[in-house]
Amino acid sequence: MLEAKSAASTPLNGIQKNCNNSKHPNNATMKNGHSNSTSNVEKGVVAVGENDNGNENVDSSVDMPKDVLEKLFENYFFKQRRAGLKWFIFTAILYNFWTFFVRHEPPTLETIADDRRSFNSYILIEIVTLVIMRIFVDRRVLDHKHIQTFSKRLTMKITYFVWLIFFLNIIFYFKLEIYPSPRDLLGWVILFNFLFYVTLPLQLWYKGAIFGITSLTIFPLTLWGLGFCNEPFVPEQYFASTAMIFTAAVIGLLCYFMSEAKQRRAFLEAKKSLEVKMVIEEQSAEQERLLLSVLPKHVAVKMRQDLGSTSSEPFKKIYMSRHENVSILYADIVGFTAISSTYSAQDLVKMLNELFARFDSLSEKYHQLRIKILGDCYYCISGAPDERPDHAVLCVHMGLSMVEAIKYVQQKANSPVDMRVGIHTGAILAGILGQRQWQFDIYSKDVELANKMESSGKAGRVHISDKTLAFLNGEFEVEPAYGERHDEALRIAGLKTYFITNVLEPFEEERRLSVERAKLLEEYDKNFMAEDKTTGKKSPTNSKNNNFKVRLQEELISRDGHEDLSKCTNFFLKFKEKSLEDGYAAHREPFSSLPLIAALLVQLLDIIYSSAILPRSQLHLINISTPLIPMTMLVFISIAESFPNYLPESIVSLSKRFNDITFVRELTAIILALTIGLSNVVDMYFYVTYLKTDHVVLESEIDTFTEAIAIQVEPVSASIRANDSVTGVIHMYPSYMSNYCVLILVAIAVIAQLTHITKIVLMMVITALHCYCNIYILGDLYAFEDYMSGNPTMPTSKRVSTVLVMAAVALSFIVRLMDREDRVIFKWKTEVAEQREKATDMRQRNEALVYNILPVHVAEHFMKNTKRSHDDLYSQSYAEVGVLFASMPNFSDFYSEETVNNQGLECLRFLNEVISDFDALLELPQFQDIIKIKTIGSTYMAASGINSNRTSQPDDPITKRWAHLEVLVEFALELKKALHGINEQSFNHFVLKMGINHGPITAGVIGARKPHYDIWGNTVNVASRMESTGKAGAIQVTDETCNILQEFGYTFQQRGLVSVKGKGQLMTFYLEGKSEKGSVTKSTSHQKSEEPIKHPVENHLQTTNEHCNGHSAVEPDIKTPLLDVRAHENNRSSDGEREALLN
Repeated sequence: MLEAKSAASTPLNGIQKNCNNSKHPNNATMKNGHSNSTSNVEKGVVAVGENDNGNENVDSSVDMPKDVLEKLFENYFFKQRRAGLKWFIFTAILYNFWTFFVRHEPPTLETIADDRRSFNSYILIEIVTLVIMRIFVDRRVLDHKHIQTFSKRLTMKITYFVWLIFFLNIIFYFKLEIYPSPRDLLGWVILFNFLFYVTLPLQLWYKGAIFGITSLTIFPLTLWGLGFCNEPFVPEQYFASTAMIFTAAVIGLLCYFMSEAKQRRAFLEAKKSLEVKMVIEEQSAEQERLLLSVLPKHVAVKMRQDLGSTSSEPFKKIYMSRHENVSILYADIVGFTAISSTYSAQDLVKMLNELFARFDSLSEKYHQLRIKILGDCYYCISGAPDERPDHAVLCVHMGLSMVEAIKYVQQKANSPVDMRVGIHTGAILAGILGQRQWQFDIYSKDVELANKMESSGKAGRVHISDKTLAFLNGEFEVEPAYGERHDEALRIAGLKTYFITNVLEPFEEERRLSVERAKLLEEYDKNFMAEDKTTGKKSPTNSKNNNFKVRLQEELISRDGHEDLSKCTNFFLKFKEKSLEDGYAAHREPFSSLPLIAALLVQLLDIIYSSAILPRSQLHLINISTPLIPMTMLVFISIAESFPNYLPESIVSLSKRFNDITFVRELTAIILALTIGLSNVVDMYFYVTYLKTDHVVLESEIDTFTEAIAIQVEPVSASIRANDSVTGVIHMYPSYMSNYCVLILVAIAVIAQLTHITKIVLMMVITALHCYCNIYILGDLYAFEDYMSGNPTMPTSKRVSTVLVMAAVALSFIVRLMDREDRVIFKWKTEVAEQREKATDMRQRNEALVYNILPVHVAEHFMKNTKRSHDDLYSQSYAEVGVLFASMPNFSDFYSEETVNNQGLECLRFLNEVISDFDALLELPQFQDIIKIKTIGSTYMAASGINSNRTSQPDDPITKRWAHLEVLVEFALELKKALHGINEQSFNHFVLKMGINHGPITAGVIGARKPHYDIWGNTVNVASRMESTGKAGAIQVTDETCNILQEFGYTFQQRGLVSVKGKGQLMTFYLEGKSEKGSVTKSTSHQKSEEPIKHPVENHLQTTNEHCNGHSAVEPDIKTPLLDVRAHENNRSSDGEREALLN
């Protein structure tokens, strides 16, 4: 019973990406985890790689050769048909029992008796053989590891054998009969010609066609070959028998094509769903990789689970955890300034990208968790989130390997650069802050001390504290470093420091794997060279197709799940889950109404065959012809929707509405089934009435005749035979009505609108009525037929009734098999939809997280280029960008690691509230073009103008070119209002110190394995200095930025010349507010320029490790997220140091 329209006919368009047109997913996207694309998935319509403009970029379909795909389908179809073979064998066993117990001829002669005993022995052997075959065709046996390799050949041989022995039985049976007739075994032949197409695992073409034609013709050919001419009306009997067999074959063919089409749709749906699944998996894997490259797995999993959940807590969710005994490593490139002037920004970033990719590989090897890349500073931890007793040992090995890895830059740049590494062990708070552009970071005073260990170390050396030394277990040789004498923070913390001088115990994993790695590399090189010589470079498309073929085979193999259905259904094959059962009841396959034609065909056959072999009156014709009119109407309205191209739209629409009502569909099928069944029962009654009332045979003659048979009075029999006037007119073959009933049962069995329980009940009721009519109503006529056939041992009325009962039993198992198959396919579709929905939901949740780590256009670039290597670089240059830095300078006084504030966690919880409120402003429509870059401790960094869709021309007015800069200033003012609101609620007095600058920047990603997005350039450096040299509560800008903002009506107060490291003296201004006409307060006159002063992009990157740990700054006047000049690198300690953000 398959009801709603199959999605198999729906074209596969790919996977719909849950991505807003804006650059950042909004709150609704993050809370729900997915958008309205789920509805498309449920409809089966999906689209892959759809960009913001709705353009299709990725094709999910896999172009496989048609012959390969057809071969896969044939194997799949064969496995699905295997389940029917066991019921064909079961029916063959019933037939053999019938031939064994229901003998036709009495064993009067000794030769005949001997032949009968031989035949019975043959039947018993055959029954035993069939039982053994029934065991072998069980799925559990065929799928056994020892039989699986040749299971298909074994199944085919069993199929041929079972088919052969059935038709050999027909020949042997007729050879043993003295008075055989065309009516003998007709019911069984009808049944088996139907079952041949429904149950045997044969393709229709070639072998199937040959076997089908043989099955159709072997019965009439056998009768013709044996020369049955002793009975009257032999041609009519041939015609009636052949018509019934042919009709059964036609119904079987209809079922075969319906089943093949259904399985083909299921196969194509499996292919399409696998294509969708593989694309989603590929995207999800890339999203997962990007996600886990920035966030630890435990944090990513928790955040993904929380998407869509609501919290009643007064504070926003914070993902922060405390870890004890963690080793923290800071590494900085010494001498990087020397090479920054000889390389362009792109080349220099590429060099850093390659170097940090090597560091990321080392971090995986030594079980390190990379935290951040800030400029030329790299820091990581060991011992968190997974505790390890050897965390300090691994950190030292990591530091020593980094010193070796820097030789790559030394050779490439031909410059004496080196690594300075500092390691300290202690407690940390690890997690993320805010709601946008998440970056995993660590916070604590021990983190600050680890940074001091690096800054007070020496180039080419690994500098460790005594806390770290305590965990080394004597595996390294050390010497005193006296770092506490050079750094006040180390001295106050009471630390003693050491340099690593020698490795006493090599890294165990490295020692163990070195030999294996060398062998694997050697073998790989040989295989690669051999493949390169023979086949050349392997095509990615072929690799994808081969992978898809293997996956599709596995998917189809796993779908051989008829037995598995018992887990989710009861004895009556009803799904235990009510919603699933309701969905199945409302579901219908395409063309599922076509089997109703079988009922119409069977009713039409009643007119044809009975007119040829049974006596008919006008009443008979009316009885069997009248139902054809309503039946035709019902069948037509049911199947009209299957032919929309050939019928008017109004009729097709009416048919759809008709079939959409489940009750109407089922009632129509029941009416048709009862009509063909009861019509034959009524016809039986009319048949007897016609013979008696119209005096074709007098009732007294029939009574006398039957009494004579009972007492074996030969003269009566002879008189009847001698009555030519009777035998020349009367067609005394009521057994055709019972054989015709087998066709009725077949027609009921194929109806797809009914469950197997309903069909079994209908078949049993109709069988019982026919058996009653055979024995009690047509008993006299059957006696006459027995006489004409030579008085068989068992009366024909009982023999044909037994055939009906056995056929009904066999068809009951067949309809249960059909229902099970339909339910299995429906369950597959449900599972496919669920799996697709789960995969889509996972992808969308990952997407929501990824787009909160990287900007949308950057994340899409990395997810679409899955085959990149570590030296691939993503970077974009922007000519007109605004940059904002905003910090809370008094947060360092607020932060403390006391028990009362949960070791600093509550302080970070408050900071999370502040940053989250700042992030919430980005959701406002007016701030959609502003991108949050990152947070560094309590410092918030954002930029405007980084929009690939924004277009502006050099000759455009300033107010158009720099409109985004005005929005950035408004955003800065909103930050002040947001912090003021937090202060009022928490009774605090935090203030913001902000700096804004404009100009060209370079945006890019460092680290292909663990991408880190950042922006750099002169514009960023100056913006950082505007914040660091400004005053609390004010927004400081340069002269050029002031000139642009005046065009938008902002007013400024001149501060004067400010010494900015690397830039000399810069004239700066404090933003006061906004008026209709811009003005500026200066000590000297100031002429507003028409065009802003353009900053040249310097040809070198200016390096720094300021804010390297996100909490402290080495430079007093710079807060650069990436690279800046270190003018006095060898005298860093002489420069004034900024207070730590978390002190």
